[in-house]
Amino acid sequence: MKLELPNSAKNWFSIAGFMIAVVSFSMIVFLFVISTFFSGTQIYLGLIIYIILPIIMVAGLLMVPVGMYWARKRRRVSGSELPILDLNLRQHRNALFIFLIGTTILLFSSAVGSYEAYHYTESVSFCGQVCHQVMQPEFESYQHSSHARVACAECHIGSGADWYVKAKMSGLHQVYAVLLDTFPRPIPTPISNLRPARETCEQCHWPKKFYPREERLEQYFLGDEENSQWD
Repeated sequence: MKLELPNSAKNWFSIAGFMIAVVSFSMIVFLFVISTFFSGTQIYLGLIIYIILPIIMVAGLLMVPVGMYWARKRRRVSGSELPILDLNLRQHRNALFIFLIGTTILLFSSAVGSYEAYHYTESVSFCGQVCHQVMQPEFESYQHSSHARVACAECHIGSGADWYVKAKMSGLHQVYAVLLDTFPRPIPTPISNLRPARETCEQCHWPKKFYPREERLEQYFLGDEENSQWD
């Protein structure tokens, strides 16, 4: 059975976009399987799977309707500005079927990818080894500190969507500084725009657990008849 599509879809720009989307999606699935079942994969693999390839895939999908619009505009098939959907035509039914299936797959993969991308950008490996190589001294110090088992994001970002968005917007500025090699050396401390400590640090070090420092001198005595002091 020959798959028939509208004539507007038969242009090199839409076909190229579709091929880019298919190849990108296939690579995402392939690399996701590798990262799931094989340990010791490269730290940059998550960056490729959850950030770079999805951007390329979405760009390819956007090329399809753009190419169809340009093709239809060049041909001027009808006087109507909007496309006409006629389900009595096999080409239109096929196009609608492909659109619905593709949209379902895209929404499902976007939901899974967004969830994984969120956790990946919150991970210690992302903060210390992928995007923040300029902070290698700080990362080395963190690994040998008392907070080595605490994720970077738990202190630097905390819970809630508002500070997550603020942190990622600030991260865009940091990426810009790294690309242009304009970031300060050494990294200045302390950082003035961190989230208040009561919303991050006190989630573990809450005030009820605070106690003052005091020196206690205790004397012990033996259990003999004279109850002599134990030196």
